[in-house]
Amino acid sequence: MPHPTQLVSSLAAPERLALYARIVTAGPGGLDAAELQGARAAKRLARLVRDGLVREEGSGAGDVRLVAVTEVFAAAMRSHRDENRTGEPVDALFRQGRLTTMPARRELRLAVLERISGRLFAPGEEYTEKEVNAAIRTCFDDHSAMRRYLVEEGFLDREDDGSVYRLTRSHG
Repeated sequence: MPHPTQLVSSLAAPERLALYARIVTAGPGGLDAAELQGARAAKRLARLVRDGLVREEGSGAGDVRLVAVTEVFAAAMRSHRDENRTGEPVDALFRQGRLTTMPARRELRLAVLERISGRLFAPGEEYTEKEVNAAIRTCFDDHSAMRRYLVEEGFLDREDDGSVYRLTRSHG
């Protein structure tokens, strides 16, 4: 079950949000998958499917419908409420899915970074700095500091020019 911040992150990119809106407005019968063309549309759709926002229905190549899974939001919130009852020390640092403060103790900080990177970023996906910032803003106000922590502590890899970010192999 995706975390609520992961759902928000999935919809943070305007192109994915527009695609999701198109699928939602198609109604219960869904959108004909044949209406989507190109690698970019396929990549956007893959993220929506992976995060449980859309499901593919149909028998095969020419008969696939894309249907919005609106109940994923309520399920994510229920799961998040249950998750917050674990009593782990890192849980005390989050309030309504947002990190209230970055811990000074490295062990706790690493646990926070592990949780955030796992919720916001998918293995094998590439992100622009703008997408990373938008995802981080869903759970922490200082996106620059959080991005720096994620890179410096080895949770995200970054191209030298800062153009592409991705989860590291050890955390993906």
